[in-house]
Amino acid sequence: MSNLKPGPLTGVTVLDFTWVLAGPHAAKTLADLGANVIKVEQYKAGANERWLPLRVTKDGVTQSSYTILVNRGKRSICVNLKNPKGMEIIHKLIKKSDILIENFAPDVMGKLKLDYDQVKKIKPDIIYCSISSFGHWGPYSHKPGYDMIAQGASGWSDQSTPPIIAPVSIGDTTASMHACTAILAALYHKKMTGQGQNIDISMMDCLFSLHENTLPWYLISSAIGEPVEIPRIGAKHPGYAPYGIYTGKDGYIAIACLTEPRWVPMVKVMGPEFEFLLSDPRAKDVSTRCSTANAPFIHEQVEKWVMSQPSVAEAERKLEEQGVPCIRCRSLKELAEDDPQVKAREMMVTLYQPFIGPMRHYGSPLKLSETPAGPRNYAPFLGEHNVEVLTKELGMSEADVKALYGEDVLYHEPAVERLPEELKKNGK
Repeated sequence: MSNLKPGPLTGVTVLDFTWVLAGPHAAKTLADLGANVIKVEQYKAGANERWLPLRVTKDGVTQSSYTILVNRGKRSICVNLKNPKGMEIIHKLIKKSDILIENFAPDVMGKLKLDYDQVKKIKPDIIYCSISSFGHWGPYSHKPGYDMIAQGASGWSDQSTPPIIAPVSIGDTTASMHACTAILAALYHKKMTGQGQNIDISMMDCLFSLHENTLPWYLISSAIGEPVEIPRIGAKHPGYAPYGIYTGKDGYIAIACLTEPRWVPMVKVMGPEFEFLLSDPRAKDVSTRCSTANAPFIHEQVEKWVMSQPSVAEAERKLEEQGVPCIRCRSLKELAEDDPQVKAREMMVTLYQPFIGPMRHYGSPLKLSETPAGPRNYAPFLGEHNVEVLTKELGMSEADVKALYGEDVLYHEPAVERLPEELKKNGK
């Protein structure tokens, strides 16, 4: 357990029917903000993320880094939805919940009779959020998909030469943050009106809406009858300069200099060899430098200078002295182990994970002064909270809950039996 003060969503209950990343990440964010998140997992198998790498085994218990990342602070129940008694439990939990979130293919919850129209009959003011690759309507809505599919569909991968997928799951994570935004807006609307609503989030929609430069170039030029060819982006921006990742002798440095007051000091620190840039017509002002005609020339000169420096750290030092925005590109290992900014912002925090011990987690990027966000508890084991949730949330007796195990309604993984001893041993 963490020592965080109550979060802004304390008292809000979320019923979490999610798997893999987009849904679990959104629900995790709500848990970081203090919500009571009850994760409903596939009977006996658990949610898919429990099986994703990196899986490690310690003290006879196998756990996944993926599920620990996206499920911290939640409570897990494992209920057989094919058993009428299992579905009865879910219906009772829906009545107790403020929010239901799911990210299955559009027809899955309907087959379970847990789609919005059915759930609304059980809880009229429910806020019901669905996340999927293409949303619940449109000609692509029937297509199965993952993050990479949304990247391809949204034009995101086409922005690079050659087309590539992003090194992180931007479709999932962007959709999850849009889902959180919509959920919080719906919560406010419910507070003001008493009315719940259905939220439909498409990963393709979210990524498509993020093309902040290249597509708007095409849209504005098309509006005047002179459509431009949409450029692709590599390590350096095709239309902004200096704006990119530049190669040095021992690594890479990101540089962004898009204002006139910073351009002149930057050129002067680059030395006499590059002073011609102050009078070259291709570099005369920001608008000239930031054009597809001239940006490649500027990139070439800047990279030539970076490569002439003894190290990218020295290039960074010189540019910083002149107030030029830049940073030596950090590795993930360096960020996890040594980066002072990560430490100062508490973006790497230590939390106890049973059978593993102290383990570092991402902190929350949501920094609230009075109602802080962050990891509030370890990631649960499959079915760990069956008894707790059904007794405390639904008022069932412990004996009645335990009887449901023999009726093929509830399940928990073997590690749950060892948890009391493990927690006691570690003073938890």
